[in-house]
Amino acid sequence: MTGKATTCYIEDGCSLHLEIYSHMGELAPVYSSEKAIGLVLGTGNLGAKLTANDSQKALFMSRDGGLTWRTVRMGVHIYEIGDHGALIVIARKN
Repeated sequence: MTGKATTCYIEDGCSLHLEIYSHMGELAPVYSSEKAIGLVLGTGNLGAKLTANDSQKALFMSRDGGLTWRTVRMGVHIYEIGDHGALIVIARKN
């Protein structure tokens, strides 16, 4: 998010964990659009495992189909992709 690389490496037991399924749909799942090739959005956290603590989660985005990821916003958000990926709408989830 600040343009700096993380110090999270799989060799150290750290990796990106994304919400694939959320209890009662409380969190937005990993999302992509067939019209926005390579663009993927997902909520999750860095660490040894996926945390249940929403305050430690962030919105992550990949532009290369999930090969590399960037932190977009801290916290839990809902999101939508439009106009072949030229428009991304993000709103904080309360």
